[in-house]
Amino acid sequence: MKTTTVDIDNSNLIAMLASPEFYGNDEVYIRELVQNGIDSCMTRLALEMSWGTEFLEMEQAETLNSMRKLFDPRITISYNSVTQRLSVEDNGIGMNAQDVERYVSKVGVSYYQSEEYQMQQLKYEPIGQFGIGMLSCFMVARGILIESKKDKSVNTAWNVGSRQSLEAITVKWFENSKTMEYVGSNRRESGAKITLVLKPAYATQLTLRRLVNLVKEYMLYQPFPVEVSFDDMKAVVSEPNRIMENPFADILGVVAIRVDDDFMEGYIWIFSARHEGMEIPSRLYQQGFLAADESQELDIRPPWIKDMSYRLNIKKRFLTLRASRDGVAKDGKLHELRGLIGRKIVEAFSNNTAGLGQYLSNGHRSMLTGYEDEMKLLGHSVTVDVYLKGRAVELPVDTIIDGFMGKVIRIAFITRGLFDYYRANYVADFKKFLKDNRLIVFEKNRDIFSQFLAPYTKSRRYVISEHPGIIYDDMVADFSEEKNVMLYRNAYSLLPKKFGYDDIFCMVTNTQSGHLDITVNEEHRLYKLMQPVMDNYKVHNFLSVVLENIRQRIINSSLTWNKLVDFGGAVVHAWDPNDIATVQSIWCLEASFIDSLNEFVDMKFTDKEMAELELVGLEFRRDDFINWWFTPHE
Repeated sequence: MKTTTVDIDNSNLIAMLASPEFYGNDEVYIRELVQNGIDSCMTRLALEMSWGTEFLEMEQAETLNSMRKLFDPRITISYNSVTQRLSVEDNGIGMNAQDVERYVSKVGVSYYQSEEYQMQQLKYEPIGQFGIGMLSCFMVARGILIESKKDKSVNTAWNVGSRQSLEAITVKWFENSKTMEYVGSNRRESGAKITLVLKPAYATQLTLRRLVNLVKEYMLYQPFPVEVSFDDMKAVVSEPNRIMENPFADILGVVAIRVDDDFMEGYIWIFSARHEGMEIPSRLYQQGFLAADESQELDIRPPWIKDMSYRLNIKKRFLTLRASRDGVAKDGKLHELRGLIGRKIVEAFSNNTAGLGQYLSNGHRSMLTGYEDEMKLLGHSVTVDVYLKGRAVELPVDTIIDGFMGKVIRIAFITRGLFDYYRANYVADFKKFLKDNRLIVFEKNRDIFSQFLAPYTKSRRYVISEHPGIIYDDMVADFSEEKNVMLYRNAYSLLPKKFGYDDIFCMVTNTQSGHLDITVNEEHRLYKLMQPVMDNYKVHNFLSVVLENIRQRIINSSLTWNKLVDFGGAVVHAWDPNDIATVQSIWCLEASFIDSLNEFVDMKFTDKEMAELELVGLEFRRDDFINWWFTPHE
C-alpha cells in the first residue's frame, strides 16, 4: 500500500481565512476587537473578585472583595482619518511576551480555551473561543501595533502555578510579513491597545456614526461604557439591556411570550393573520453578542406556527458558533434550542388551547414535529369539521383518532358545498357514499388533519364519479395500533399521490383556498411524454396555456371560443372560491376543444422540434378528459 502525507499550505489557508470570503463582512474586525476588550476586562474583574483565595475560602474572599473598590472597566475606540489609524484600547488583563508567542501569533489557539485559563476557575465564561479573531485585522490592515501590559491580578489566585511576567511589550506586524516583532516597552497601565493602519478601501468606510452603530449592532448591551472618537468628535455607547422590552404589549392578536430564566432572556412573539407583516426581524444573541439574525434561517420556529419573531439572548456559551462568528452551526445544540422554544410556546397556550387556531399554519406544508408536547397541544386544539354518525360536528383531532383507535376505516375528504350538492342531487348514490365511508372530513383544517393521519394512512385515491361534478378523495386509515410521535417525521401527502385514473389528463379538485386548482396527472401518457423536456420553454409554455384555457372555460362556462387562446398562463380572474370547483367544471368544454388543442400543438412545434424533443405522439383525445366536462348534446 502506498501512502502520502496530507499537507496543508499554511500561507494559502491563512490568506483564505483572513478574507471577506471567510468572514462574510469586512467590518467584522470591529466586533472582534471589542469582543477581545470585553473578555480582557471581564477576566480582570473576575480575577480581582478571586483575590485572596490563596489563603481564604472562596466565600470569604468574595465577601472581602465586595467591600473594596474594584477597577472600572474601560474600552476606547478611536480613529484618525488623516493617518487612517484605528485603535481599540482596554484596561483589562493585558498580555505579556509569553502570551504573544503562545496565542497572538498562533492561528486557532485561544488563551481563553487554554488549560492555563481553565485552571483559574473564574466566574466568567469568555465569549472568544476560536483564536482567529486577529485574522480579521490582518484582512483590513497594512500594519498592526499592539501595546500591552499584564495586570498584577493574574498572580493573586490560589491556583497560580507560576508567577507571570508583568513586563510591558510592544508588538509590530506589517502587511505580507510572516513574523511579528516584539520588544519591551515602558507602558505603565494594565491592558492592551491595538492599533490598525487600515487599508484605504476600509478606511473610507468609517464615520463616527458607523462606528457607534457597529458597536450597537454587534452588542445587545454594554456591560460598561464604550467610548468612541472620530478625529475631534466623541460619543459614548452605553446601551441598557432592552431585550425585555415588549413593543407588542396589549395588542390583540399578538401573543408575547416572556422568557427570563438562568439560561435565556427575551421575548417570543406570535402573530395572527390580522397582523401579518407586523413581525420584527428576529435576532439571537449569545452572551450579549449577536449570534444570528433573520438572514440565517435557523429553523427554530415550530412549523405549526404561522408567523413568529423573537429577540433572545442565551446567557451562557451554549450554541456552536461558526468559526467566522457570522451565524450558528446547525447541530444538536440548535435542535435543543428548537425544542426549548417549542416548550415555551406550548406552556403559553396550555390554558387557552381554543385561541391557538388563529396562529396556526394552514397545513399546506409540513407542520408536524417529533416533539411529544407540541403534538399533544395540536391534537387538543386543532378542530376538524366532520360528518359522523349522521350529523355534522366539530371535533378535536385527537378525539377523532382516539375514537377510531383499534379499527381500520375509510375516510372521505370533500368540501361542505359539494357534500350538500351530492346529497341533494344524487340521493341513491349519496346513501352508498355514506355507507362506504365511516368518516366524512370537510375543508376546515383538512390539510392539518391529513398530516396527523400520515402514520395511519394505508392508501389514498381520487374518486371521479359518473355523476357530474362529484369528485372527492378517500383514504383507508389503519388505527389498529397507536403510532409513535416520531413517525410524524415521515413523508406524507396532502392529496393522493396518484390519480387512480391513468386515462385522465387533468381534473379540478375541491381543495382550493382562493384560487382555482387544476391537478395534472403525472401518470398520463401525454404528461410522461412532456415531463423529460419540461424545462424547455416551449413545452412549459404549452402546458401552461392548455391549463389556462381550461381554467378560463370553467370560470366563463357560458362563453365559448373555437381556438385555443394563448394567454401565456396564470391570468385567472373573477374566480369565486365559494363556488364548488367541480360543479363549475360541468360542461365547460365543447367537442371542438380537442381539435383546438391538437391544432395548437401543430402551431407551437415544428416537425423538427417534435422529433428533437421526442414529442411525436403528442395528440389529445376526448377520452383524456372527464366525460362530463363536455356539453351533453355532444
